[in-house]
Amino acid sequence: MFSKIIAFAAIIYLLKQFLYPLFMIVTKKQKEQIRKYAKTQKEEERKRKEKEKKRLLARRVAKPFMSEQKEDELEKLLRRLNKDKTPEEVVLDQMIFLAVGLLLALFMFSANSVLGLISALFIVIGWFYPVDALRKEFDLKNTNIALDFPEFYSMVFYQYSRSVNIFLADVIRDYMPNANQDLADELGVMLDNIDYADETYALRQLKKRVPKHFIIKFCDIMETRLRGYDNVSQMQYLKNEIDAFRVSELEKELEKRKIKNNMIQYTLIGVLMLYIMIYFIFNTLGALKMFQ
Repeated sequence: MFSKIIAFAAIIYLLKQFLYPLFMIVTKKQKEQIRKYAKTQKEEERKRKEKEKKRLLARRVAKPFMSEQKEDELEKLLRRLNKDKTPEEVVLDQMIFLAVGLLLALFMFSANSVLGLISALFIVIGWFYPVDALRKEFDLKNTNIALDFPEFYSMVFYQYSRSVNIFLADVIRDYMPNANQDLADELGVMLDNIDYADETYALRQLKKRVPKHFIIKFCDIMETRLRGYDNVSQMQYLKNEIDAFRVSELEKELEKRKIKNNMIQYTLIGVLMLYIMIYFIFNTLGALKMFQ
């Protein structure tokens, strides 16, 4: 009896697996999801093909105009920023911006020679813009890491001052949910380097990626501590230095906001004065028409 029940259950299971999908009704919502997924896949495939074409064009056109030094510099920038681009594509963007600037300058020069000479500045700007944008993004990333680093170091200092039996990887995992995106990325890379080798290797790689003064000192202090030396006093000195850096950065940010608020106020006052002048002029002209 028991074997018949098992055989009957097996038959029902096979019918459900092989026959039920053939007669199952696809709802309108499921159809919409399938269409949306297919459209997304088609768009991603189109972007992928366009990117491959651009990469091939960049390799053929821009490669001869690149020096080995520039290629290495761009490669480091792109790798540091996690950009899915090649150095050849950046140079191709430079050439495109330069061509657009040249066409604009020729068009403006045909209309007016002075405007043409002024528009020639866009040729230089177009050539430097793609690389300059990458460098600014690189500096902004390092700045964001530096601004969030004091809080991370405060946790590290607090943990290591309580006990010597602390693993840096555990402190990193505890802080990562509170870090900004740029610092979280760097801490994630540190965890990967720790898993790949050890904490010393991760600290040395961090110094290379983010060559900021107090981050280099932090790595040196932590390397010394990993060798078994109790350097809490040096950690305290670095904490004081980092706290002073945080205060100075907050003061700079406050000063920038004050300047920005003053500029907004001056702009509003200027607009109001312009409105009053226009209103006064129109009233004066209206009064003069009445006496004519």
